Amino acid sequence: MSVISNRNYSILLSGQLISTLGNNLYMLALPWYVYITTGSKELLVVTGLAQSLPALAGLFSGVFVDRWKKRTVMMVVDLLRLVLCAVLFFFAAHHDGIVWIVATVLLLELAGRFFGPAARSIIPLVVDKELLAEASGLEQSSSGIAQLAGTLGGGPIIQLLGAPVLFLLNSITYAISVISLLFVRVQEHIGPPTEPPSFFKEWKAGFRTTLKSRLVALVVFAAMAANFGFSAFDITLTAWVKGPMHGNAIYLALVGGSFFVGILVGGMLLGPINKKVEIRTILVGGLLIDALLVAVFGVDTNIFWSTSILLVMGIFTALMNGALGTFAYQVVPAKSRGRVFGIMGALSTMMTPVGMAVYGYLMLQVHLSILFVLVGIPALLGGIGLMLPFPVGSDDPEPAI
Repeated sequence: MSVISNRNYSILLSGQLISTLGNNLYMLALPWYVYITTGSKELLVVTGLAQSLPALAGLFSGVFVDRWKKRTVMMVVDLLRLVLCAVLFFFAAHHDGIVWIVATVLLLELAGRFFGPAARSIIPLVVDKELLAEASGLEQSSSGIAQLAGTLGGGPIIQLLGAPVLFLLNSITYAISVISLLFVRVQEHIGPPTEPPSFFKEWKAGFRTTLKSRLVALVVFAAMAANFGFSAFDITLTAWVKGPMHGNAIYLALVGGSFFVGILVGGMLLGPINKKVEIRTILVGGLLIDALLVAVFGVDTNIFWSTSILLVMGIFTALMNGALGTFAYQVVPAKSRGRVFGIMGALSTMMTPVGMAVYGYLMLQVHLSILFVLVGIPALLGGIGLMLPFPVGSDDPEPAI
């Protein structure tokens, strides 16, 4: 039986596919709008901070997500984001000032810190355990479709209609997400607490599960290592295409697009592969192979070499990310999923600016071909870490791997 025949999952996936497409359009339009209307790199950085700083709220938002019904959280958050994106469109269309734009973006991203843990936590509630890998793979494929469509379609829309239109389109996609969630049926019982709710105690319990469980700690380590290393790949790739490849924007679109095609293919392959290979092996293999592919990317400047490497990288990145999600579903206790997924997301996201700073500095010191090798090292370490044997302690949940 395929997971796609699961009515609730199919509706959930379809709504989130459209919402993710809208979010990708928004992510493309926001920096473009800020830069062309202000001409200020400083304000571009401020906007970037407004997008990234709310990730810290993920360290704490999971406490509330675990208290509430996940579908309700997702619907309320998307309703709020619907309104905020409409407000963002209004401010942008009327040129009401960058301060209001940044404030709205900050609220929009903060709301997303509650949606992420809820969306991750609801999957095991609608999908059978044996189909979790296939579900994670389809999530990766749908993300690849959204990214590819956003990359290819966002630019022409901005050129023809202007960046603010994409903010309005994102608002519409959130409305579609809310409507789709109305048709999702999920059995979720949030019983009365055995003792008075304590934010600090619940947060501490979630953090303890994240850090003291050897299995969960491995998942977090792998995610942090991958995010740290691959955070600078996009800017390194841009410099490579413009520099050694002597390419233009079309070259960059072809090379980048091949990666998203690989994501689409890899996500579809995860379910069938997991029937023969355990999730932990897929995760380790994805990390190690991606590290190797990044390392050899700078060997040749031929566009066919570059697109081929990124196509294969996309396949193994989807396998790695899908396996990472499945592994997390299997080892994180159900009662702590909101907190643990929120903490995992926050810790992983925090590694992105750190990696950007480190590799940004290294970009000025070493040749780009060497930098690609350095980018792959954290993923290599993450894969090696997951290969190490370790005793299962009392804090470890029993994994279904």
